[in-house]
Amino acid sequence: MSRILIIIAVLPALILLGFIYMRDRKEKPPVKLMVLLLALGAGTIIPAVIAEFIGQLIVTQTDTDHQTMLLVLCFLVIGIVEELGKYLVTVCTTWKSREFQHSYDGVIYMVCASLGFAILENILYVASGGIGTGILRAFTAIPLHCTVGVIMGALYAKGREAAYAGDRAGMVGFMAWAYIVPVFIHGLYDYLVMAASYGYISEAWVFLILGVMYVLSIFLIFYCSAHDRRIDGRPETADYGMYRMDFRRPGRGYYYPDQPDYRAGYPGYPGGDAYGQAGGYMQNTNYNPYNGGYTQGMNQYPGNGYVQEMNQYPGNGYAQGMNQYPQTGVNPYRQQENPGSQNYSQSYTSNGTGTDYGMTGYNGQGRK
Repeated sequence: MSRILIIIAVLPALILLGFIYMRDRKEKPPVKLMVLLLALGAGTIIPAVIAEFIGQLIVTQTDTDHQTMLLVLCFLVIGIVEELGKYLVTVCTTWKSREFQHSYDGVIYMVCASLGFAILENILYVASGGIGTGILRAFTAIPLHCTVGVIMGALYAKGREAAYAGDRAGMVGFMAWAYIVPVFIHGLYDYLVMAASYGYISEAWVFLILGVMYVLSIFLIFYCSAHDRRIDGRPETADYGMYRMDFRRPGRGYYYPDQPDYRAGYPGYPGGDAYGQAGGYMQNTNYNPYNGGYTQGMNQYPGNGYVQEMNQYPGNGYAQGMNQYPQTGVNPYRQQENPGSQNYSQSYTSNGTGTDYGMTGYNGQGRK
């Protein structure tokens, strides 16, 4: 198989997947998980071929007319088998995944599985039918698989949301519809194509369903993208708060155009370590409702309160040096609690008036 045929077989599906992926405006899924679903979806073609072969043998053994056989084959064999494989691999892979948090994630994941199946199927058809088959299927079969993937994904996300909310009945209902509706659309498309090829119906029906598929898929893609939301019950910004850059899960991109950018720090405190002003914890630690409170500078304390420098204390309170304590302001009630021990000053005072702050009578042996 030439490179041109491979490109013709693969490129349409990748273009559709890329378009759907770029419509995710909030939190793009990890590429590794998307590639895994593409591979798993492609792998479902093997059991699908086997099951369809067995089903076709069973159907052809029945004593029915050919048109009825086509109905049974398309709806009860092809549609059920092919959509079941995509459905199961996606649900089993993503149902409990921490990467399934938004409603649009369900659309992307189901489309990945559907287009993975479509790519491998298309390669087989193009290898035997040539360029013409590839071009024809680029506008028919590939959009079909994409459409059923979008529908299945939208309903799958609703079912997962109901499960998060504890609504068991809603979960079962949405998950059932997520499988039944794609099976019906897939079966209807195959039946119209086969019936038209045998002359049972007009080819206009095929173009009609193709037009409906195009409109429906485009509408759902834009609608699901515009109404993308978290389905796990957590706040919209739950994964990109204080530790957004350090602890976000690998492979995810965060896009919240309507939210402030918190990449530099905790929400509400932009600027990394800046809380309220640029430059650090309050540019100046100025908690100064009273002159005797904290200071104008980071490590400085005024003479009428704390000291001017790190390790110095004014004469009316603590001593001028690190380990010296003056005799001024000795507590008249506790001059010496332990005779012979070093007598310390009354305490630190804010204005030298002798207000006691709990340092009185502190003896040299560490007892108060």
